[in-house]
Amino acid sequence: MKTMVCFVLGKRNKKIEEKVLSFGFDVVFIKEVSKIEEITKQETKDYNAILIKTENVEMLRRIIDKAANYFDIFVLGTNDKINRAALEHKKVKALVSPEYNRKFDYTSYRNSGMNHVLCKIARNNDKTIIENFSEFLAREKKDRATWLGRILQNARLCKKYKAKFIVTQFVKGDEIDNMVDSRKLNDFFRILS
Repeated sequence: MKTMVCFVLGKRNKKIEEKVLSFGFDVVFIKEVSKIEEITKQETKDYNAILIKTENVEMLRRIIDKAANYFDIFVLGTNDKINRAALEHKKVKALVSPEYNRKFDYTSYRNSGMNHVLCKIARNNDKTIIENFSEFLAREKKDRATWLGRILQNARLCKKYKAKFIVTQFVKGDEIDNMVDSRKLNDFFRILS
């Protein structure tokens, strides 16, 4: 079994790192940003990567251009335009939760934030689609079925079009005790595959 990665939303901390390692994960400290002013070169010692959360494509591109020299870049899938821009940009490493901001499904298919075109772009540009298991667990029980349906659709699309797809956790530093261990997360990923 290969080692899975857990993304910790917060500054690098030795105590948190040891706890995450004890759950069977490698750890990446990540900062969530939505404005270009939130990125500084001095933070490279505190974070390994950034997670960009914006609904504006132009702001996304400006943040990527500023941060690309210092951090690995992940983009939260807030809408269809952001999803496509992230997968087409050469400096973005992965698209996180493409179904993140979806309110309603369509009559004949799930509104999962992915389609065959985006999967082909992800494959051709060597991008990874990351599903955030913590976001799934944070949903109310009545919403989990819909959320799971969207995740399943994305997993099937990625498998069909040979795009990279993984399931992991994004946890806040003060919520480490609520983590799921790597074996359970790996079991969930195998069910999706």
